[in-house]
Amino acid sequence: MSALESWLDRYGRAWEAKDTTAFVALFAADASYYWTPYREPQRGRAELATAFEAAVARQRSIVFTHTIWSSSPAVCHWHCEFLRVPGDHRVKLDGVFHMTFDGDGLCTEFREWWHSDEFDHEEKQNHAETQRHAEAQSSNTETQL
Repeated sequence: MSALESWLDRYGRAWEAKDTTAFVALFAADASYYWTPYREPQRGRAELATAFEAAVARQRSIVFTHTIWSSSPAVCHWHCEFLRVPGDHRVKLDGVFHMTFDGDGLCTEFREWWHSDEFDHEEKQNHAETQRHAEAQSSNTETQL
């Protein structure tokens, strides 16, 4: 097993177990973690721990998988599924990681790009609600005529 494969396996196990200590141990003390390309990165283990705990607080039954695309630079394609708490709505994530490591195998810079079907689910629910509202308005108008 390559060092990258081992690192990603530990990343996945930490996420699945919601283990903050194991998660931050994968990163250098001064690591930068870019959760999305549009946010400032979390810097250092304390910020990583806070962000990780906030992210997993509303997740349960987490399953993480990955496929390495390149070892140098370190790039992988990943998937994650979990149940959103509360409500137990199944959420699927699909994304890409780009990682830089130091000589000790700790991640110094972590960038991720991802998409969630949760947004698609919410959009469908909002569309259905708007549709029901429009039908109700149309029915009320016909009744008044």
